Amino acid sequence: MNKFEQEQFSLGETIFKAGDQATHLYFLEKGEVELIDASNRVFGSIPEGQSFGEAAILFGGIRGAGVRAKTDVVCKKIKNQDAEDLLKSYSPLLVIIMEGLLLQQNMNNAIKKHLA
Repeated sequence: MNKFEQEQFSLGETIFKAGDQATHLYFLEKGEVELIDASNRVFGSIPEGQSFGEAAILFGGIRGAGVRAKTDVVCKKIKNQDAEDLLKSYSPLLVIIMEGLLLQQNMNNAIKKHLA
């Protein structure tokens, strides 16, 4: 049962915007993406082999930043409910732990943004 879909994005293509509903978690197989704030400023990048869009794990998650292809990109993506089901199949505690870590990361990012 493979719930992962492959998706490709071209250089400069927006994958999602800050404020969008978080529907998928992405794993970057090829290429690089850049992180964009609500003012359309680039504030970071994610290299090949990393994941992004973790807000999809949170119930009702909203994207805190946008993501745009810095190069041509190939991703594997999984729907939020499928990712949650996958975590629960290993242990129901994994979902709770992941949600706690993501909330902590979101608070940390908000503090950094406020101090910048």
